[in-house]
Amino acid sequence: MPAKDKNLSTSDATHVATQRNNQRPANDAIGALARKLTGKQIIKDASQFVKTHISRQPPVQRFFSFMPTMLTRVSPFHFKGRHKFNEWPLVRLNSGDANSWGSMQVVGELLIIFDETILFCLLALMTRCESDAFETSQTELAQIAGIDPTPKNAVAVWKSIQRLAGTRIDLELSSGKSKKRKTLKELTGSILSFADKEQDSGKIRLVINPYFLEMYAESFVTNIDMAFRSSLKSDISKAFYRFYQGQYGTDSEIEITKLARAINMTAEQEMNRLRSKVRAGLSELQEKGYLEAYEVTRDNRVIVSKSKDAAVKFESQIMGQTDTEYLTD
Repeated sequence: MPAKDKNLSTSDATHVATQRNNQRPANDAIGALARKLTGKQIIKDASQFVKTHISRQPPVQRFFSFMPTMLTRVSPFHFKGRHKFNEWPLVRLNSGDANSWGSMQVVGELLIIFDETILFCLLALMTRCESDAFETSQTELAQIAGIDPTPKNAVAVWKSIQRLAGTRIDLELSSGKSKKRKTLKELTGSILSFADKEQDSGKIRLVINPYFLEMYAESFVTNIDMAFRSSLKSDISKAFYRFYQGQYGTDSEIEITKLARAINMTAEQEMNRLRSKVRAGLSELQEKGYLEAYEVTRDNRVIVSKSKDAAVKFESQIMGQTDTEYLTD
């Protein structure tokens, strides 16, 4: 531009300078507006961008990868092995091959089914308190989780909260195919923003990350009946319950290794052992009245039929029918 300015007449140069001066107030105003953006507005804008982008995809592509649907490819919650970890494993879970809307990663310490339980408890308390920042106690969390309020469990609850605070969820939105594929937007944020604990009283104060609430929480737990889930003894049954609550119909059929991978059960184990574990998990769901019937066929397909009253009860649903506008205020 400076080189071109030299060739302008005096009047033209004056006009250009005037235009630039006139633009400065507008640019300054835009800059000031940007500086005034709140965390709530930034997250809402990003969430709306994601939802709009995904809404343009075919119906089968409109689900986040760890949501409990038949299309689940990765869940952040695993089964804890019998061996004890000297150092808790760090994991990076990928959503698999990039689909039409993009991809997702869950990064942090390994999350187990117990962490899912604690997360559900925290979301239930958040709904009860009508705030994403609230105070609870080790005793209250133990009661909601259905575990004994022992010192050992108190330590387990706090370590679970620490893992949730350190778990990052990354999203990458893409468009186009093959060589023309390009990244439109990237997002990152943790599940919990903050937590502190008073050692003597056992009181815990928490802040659930508005990014997690805006982007994932409601869809993640809408169909979970906390009272029913707490009645399940087996972690496998709890994982199956989460999975099948996301299915569209009453009847479902899926290949056994695909089902195992969907809930992070080791699919590469001996088939008889895998079949036994699957039957045990489904058997408890049938005993509790959630499943009308189930079958593991000779060709290793799992067929289930949910009971007619398997639908979630709103009074015990984690996030109920509460308007979630307060979550990021």
